Amino acid sequence: MASTQRPAGRPRSKDVHDRVAAAASELFAENGYLGVTMDEIAVRANVSKKTLYRWWPHKAAVIAEVLVARADVRTVPDLGDTRAELLVVCDYIDDFTRSHDAFTRLCLTEAAADESAVLQSFLDIVAHRRDQARAAVQRGIARGDLPPDVDADALLDLWNGFFVYRRSFRPAPVHGNTVEQLVDLALAGQVPRLPAAGPATG
Repeated sequence: MASTQRPAGRPRSKDVHDRVAAAASELFAENGYLGVTMDEIAVRANVSKKTLYRWWPHKAAVIAEVLVARADVRTVPDLGDTRAELLVVCDYIDDFTRSHDAFTRLCLTEAAADESAVLQSFLDIVAHRRDQARAAVQRGIARGDLPPDVDADALLDLWNGFFVYRRSFRPAPVHGNTVEQLVDLALAGQVPRLPAAGPATG
C-alpha cells in the first residue's frame, strides 16, 4: 500500500481538508464504508482526484480521519461504587460496538494493516478508552471489591469480545440482565488472574 505520510512541499489547504472531510463523512453516513469511493468523495468535495490522492493515498486514510475526528472517549466517573462504575464501562462498550462505525473499524483495521499512520490512529483511540476502563477496575481493586491479581486487560477483552460478537457476528440482542451478570461474576471473583510471579533467580 502507499504510505500515509504527507508529501513534502506545499502544506495541505485547510479548505480542501475540511471539504474532503465533510464529503467523506456525508457519504459514509449515506452508504457505509463499502459504498464510498474516492471518485465520489472528490465529486462531493469539489476537488480534483489528483488533489485528493495527493493527501490521502486511499479511502481508508480518508475515512480514518473522519472516525478519529469524531471519536468519543468518555471518562468513567468515580462513583464510589465499583458495580455502578463497571456497569458504566459496559454501557460505553455497548455504545461503541452498537455504532455505525463498528463494522467500519474492522474494515479499516484490515485495510490499514500495513499503514502505520492509519492503524496507529485507531490504536490511540482504543488505548484512551482502555485507560478509562482500566482506571475503574483499579479503583475496584483499591476498594477490595475485585481481586488484587485480576488481569484487567483480559477482563476488558472478554467484555469487549462479548459485545462485538453479539453486535457484529451473530447478531443477537444484548440484555441488560446479562450485562449485570457479567459484572456480578467479576465482583464475585470470577475473573482472569495475572500469572503468579515465579521464584527469583540468582
